[in-house]
Amino acid sequence: MAAAAWLLPLSASLLLTDGDYPSLSLLLPLHLLALGVLGNAMLGALLQMVAVVSGVPCMRPTWWRLVVWSLWQLATASLCWGFYQSLAPPWLQLASVLFVLPAVSLSGLLFDLWRSPATDGSSRGLRLALGLLLLTMLLGLSMLAVLGWGRPWPLLSLLPLHRLAAQGWVLLLVMAVAQVIAPMFLLTASYPGWWQRHGSMLWLLSLLAGACGLWWLPQWPWWWLAWLPLALFAVLSLRLLRTSRRPQEWLLPYWRLSFALLALLAALLPLLMWQGAAPWLARALAWCLLGGFALTLVVGMLYRIVPFLLWLHLKNAAPPRHRIPPLQTFMPEIAPRRSLRMLLLVQPLAALWVWRPDVGWPLALALIALLLLLSLHFIAAARQYRAARRVLPPQPASA
Repeated sequence: MAAAAWLLPLSASLLLTDGDYPSLSLLLPLHLLALGVLGNAMLGALLQMVAVVSGVPCMRPTWWRLVVWSLWQLATASLCWGFYQSLAPPWLQLASVLFVLPAVSLSGLLFDLWRSPATDGSSRGLRLALGLLLLTMLLGLSMLAVLGWGRPWPLLSLLPLHRLAAQGWVLLLVMAVAQVIAPMFLLTASYPGWWQRHGSMLWLLSLLAGACGLWWLPQWPWWWLAWLPLALFAVLSLRLLRTSRRPQEWLLPYWRLSFALLALLAALLPLLMWQGAAPWLARALAWCLLGGFALTLVVGMLYRIVPFLLWLHLKNAAPPRHRIPPLQTFMPEIAPRRSLRMLLLVQPLAALWVWRPDVGWPLALALIALLLLLSLHFIAAARQYRAARRVLPPQPASA
């Protein structure tokens, strides 16, 4: 629910956007979306996937839940409030301090993941994704050192590298997750073997080449290096979704919408050649990646994973051979279908905001409506869980 709760300040920030990049009024909603809404959900997905796919358990779960998770919320709030206060140094300094402990904890997780003997494509992608997340945080902390602490570092050089690393972390995580989730939940064919072996590395190498190009000749359109793996991933995924053996599955339209928006992102990238750094294009690219592609996948997977975790906890708490309510009890199918319709409404309203950033209130209202739907559905699922938990018979005493 933390991810959904950040939709409220995100909606409010859209009313402040003037649209120039990298103006504070655009950086504010981007970071609320990337760190608040998506950051919470994607970090949770990362911890789960690392344990399930690579066999690296999340040690000290109480530490992650009470310390790392709490600090992430406080650091995000401090950073965004510093943006709202026109780069107020005290808030940026506080954010930089608060982000250090999550970064150290994630570094330890990366060390454990790198020692894992798992060599499948998903595990390799998770290693690279976590590495790029840490690089994103390091570059972000470097910029906070400039803005908050007055360090004489090249801010304008750090900013595009930070953006490249953030894009890489998002795409690499989705690439790793999709290789497992699509065949498991959507009953599709597997991704081609060559993509599972080389896709994540192809994306990483394109980002590294783009970063080197930015340092060497910053005026050149290095976007084209990222175009091929983006387009390949979108096309492969859309073709894969057509092979689903469960066409009535409600999660399938979420994935189709998500990867259609990723394909739109790949189609928009060549416009950089003619439009350069046009403000509307910067907004469009940012929204297609974060508010379109990533947000759609996150909402869909929340509807799949949250009720499953509630059902699993209930099953583990029940005595042997005790019949527990079916999974559909916690989340009826109509709930995710309603949120999908809201997401379909969000996308054209986002296009309006991309073109006219001064007209952000329709998109803000749609995101608030999405927040209300998510809250109602997940609160109802939690009530079902508590009701089922109350009627469980006591566990038999062990001998």
